[in-house]
Amino acid sequence: MDTRNLSPIIDMAQSIQSTFAEAGVELELLPADAKQALTKFRARKHDIYLGRWGPDYQDPHTNADTFARNPDNSDDARSKPLAWRNAWDIPDMTRRVDAALLETDPQRRAQSYLEIQQEHQRASPFVIMFQEIEVIAERADTKGFVIGPAFDANRYAGVVKD
Repeated sequence: MDTRNLSPIIDMAQSIQSTFAEAGVELELLPADAKQALTKFRARKHDIYLGRWGPDYQDPHTNADTFARNPDNSDDARSKPLAWRNAWDIPDMTRRVDAALLETDPQRRAQSYLEIQQEHQRASPFVIMFQEIEVIAERADTKGFVIGPAFDANRYAGVVKD
């Protein structure tokens, strides 16, 4: 399993390795710096990759587009989402993700993404283990701090103290 060699990622990898061993499965860890591990994953040269993901914006398509869409599974594809990186060839799911993006009725759109998510949970090569939560403490006289939709999108420019 390719993994980043920094805490807490390497700690999680060692825990997974230990749990596999309890079931009689030997799991070799391949720790590397973040750039090396991610480069190997992006090149589809991994068996198992322990990584992290955060959405780019607050819409279900940000996750569906990368986890449940793979329009070209060839090695020289233009688009290389996470589904592609795992060589998960899913033409039917890709068509449904494309259709969900264009759906204008909010209820039908939500239902489409829900159905895609449910199938994805049953059939995909991904195991989602944790959801990161950020905690903020802010004084009552501080205004204008914006927590962004992704871990790297917090906004400080408008912060003022009364």
